Amino acid sequence: DPNTPKHQFRWNFVVDLPVGNGKKLLSNANGVLDKIVGGWQIAGLGNIRTSYWTLPTDIYPTAGKNVEVYGYKYPIQDCRSGVCYPGYLWWNGYIPANRINSVDANGRPNGVMGVPTDFKPAAQPLIPAGSTALPPNAPANMVVSQFWDTNSVWIPLSNGTVQRVIFNDNLHPWRNQYMPGVVQWFQDASLFKFIKITEQMSLRVNVDFFNVFNHPNNPTEIGGDGVLLTRNSGSAARVTQVGLRLIW
Repeated sequence: DPNTPKHQFRWNFVVDLPVGNGKKLLSNANGVLDKIVGGWQIAGLGNIRTSYWTLPTDIYPTAGKNVEVYGYKYPIQDCRSGVCYPGYLWWNGYIPANRINSVDANGRPNGVMGVPTDFKPAAQPLIPAGSTALPPNAPANMVVSQFWDTNSVWIPLSNGTVQRVIFNDNLHPWRNQYMPGVVQWFQDASLFKFIKITEQMSLRVNVDFFNVFNHPNNPTEIGGDGVLLTRNSGSAARVTQVGLRLIW
């Protein structure tokens, strides 16, 4: 299950802050000052975990190249939408040849920029972009470019006609194959104290920080093109919550 991390390490802690009467800092504080600065504690919990991504089953390992996982080795810019977004070439998935480090007629990037010059995909569609050879059984007048980046095949029928279908034998060699992905870590923390008002009444003050370091993490989604986009965060931004509890 790609949603279940292979490795996950959790931790938690509680720390008394050394501030206030009798403590290392402001040890002579008394009265109102000690009620303000003394008695604070910090508690927290966090975890670090690995993730998986699934090898695609809509492209086929026919390119004579093994799967290579690069991780963060190759930062890229994905400009295929007309706007360039940052990311990483996580593995050698399929990027159409005409979109590798490509630019338009005006010299503006319109492909995946930063791909290494010796890049070769580990798999590709049955009719990859740039193909000129006529597929078996295809009509002689067929324009091959109309079927670039598809898994179209032409099947001869018993009545002498030919039918175009999308190839899928449900026996893809990469089915149910998972690869190591992005490592994420998370940390929450709370700052809290009890203020004694009377013998039988006290006030609990706490400030909770979810994602205390505002660490964005990277997403875990890695596409069949091998690209990990970092346009969006892999975790929510920091949330601060303040609470008061009167206890009697």
